[in-house]
Amino acid sequence: MGENEHALLEKIANAIENGMAAKEVVCSITTGFRKVPSIRTAPGLNPYHASVADIGYGFDSVHGTINRLCKGEIFPFPKEMLVLDLDTLRISAKQLSPNFELAVKRASPDVYHLVEQSRILNQQITETINETNRLGKILLGSEWKVIRSKIKNIQAIPRL
Repeated sequence: MGENEHALLEKIANAIENGMAAKEVVCSITTGFRKVPSIRTAPGLNPYHASVADIGYGFDSVHGTINRLCKGEIFPFPKEMLVLDLDTLRISAKQLSPNFELAVKRASPDVYHLVEQSRILNQQITETINETNRLGKILLGSEWKVIRSKIKNIQAIPRL
């Protein structure tokens, strides 16, 4: 790995750290939503909580892949792993907002401040994920699309 590639991986890792902090707060708020009567039985609460968890697992996966790459570990399909991790995060981010809006649809006014804070944090998480994907595309250049086309069928299996 060259110096430029290492620097880009480090930028992706730093973005992931920022996103993870926002995700942790969102996860705490989401857990708290279960105690709010107007939200507790909302149909979107469980899918929203699952979307937040998916993103947390995705952040961990990206971090693990980057750590392996930066340590110089040799493992099968390293670029494919990175694209899979980053692009799966992109998919998880797309699920976040609709599930959130369904979960808080009938929220009572006493929790509006938490709902609004969650919206802000969800946006930060999405921006982080978009940034990591942008950096991944810069890192891999034209290989990104080729690799993505190869992994998209594998990527769909756990979501079926």
